[in-house]
Amino acid sequence: MLRLRSPDRIGHRPFARLPFLVITYFALWLGAELLAFGAVVHAIGFTGAVALCILTSMAGVAIMRRVGTSAIVRLRQAASRSAERNSLSKDRLVDGTLEGLGAVLLILPGFVSDFLGFALAAPSFRLWIIERLNLGRIGPRRGPALIDLTPKEWSRSGGDQPDRAH
Repeated sequence: MLRLRSPDRIGHRPFARLPFLVITYFALWLGAELLAFGAVVHAIGFTGAVALCILTSMAGVAIMRRVGTSAIVRLRQAASRSAERNSLSKDRLVDGTLEGLGAVLLILPGFVSDFLGFALAAPSFRLWIIERLNLGRIGPRRGPALIDLTPKEWSRSGGDQPDRAH
């Protein structure tokens, strides 16, 4: 019998697909950056596009410097208050990481990465991302405070009490 597909083919192993996915996403990102650069060159000229790339990279370095300095200050404060728990909260850690990622994206040449970097530089956008990923939650996820049921939707069962038929 001729088998067309093997159960051990490369597509089913996730680590074998990883280089392919990385190369594919990198190629898509590079293509988007080239298209964006072409659009900016068409709009403001080649010299203006290169100057804008340099300015956004300088802004990224400035943001990275500020993020690094504030991270060092927060770590020193956390070390000095080592007796207190949660002195370095998860929210602050994720927020600082996203801000640092935004600075790195600004440093990279290209306008798509600059757009994402400027978006991550905005605190409201970082908060939105944290809420969407549920990274801001420290405790277990809680349900609604009130669940409204009709008498037909519930029954009393438990412990020593017998079930009542309605």
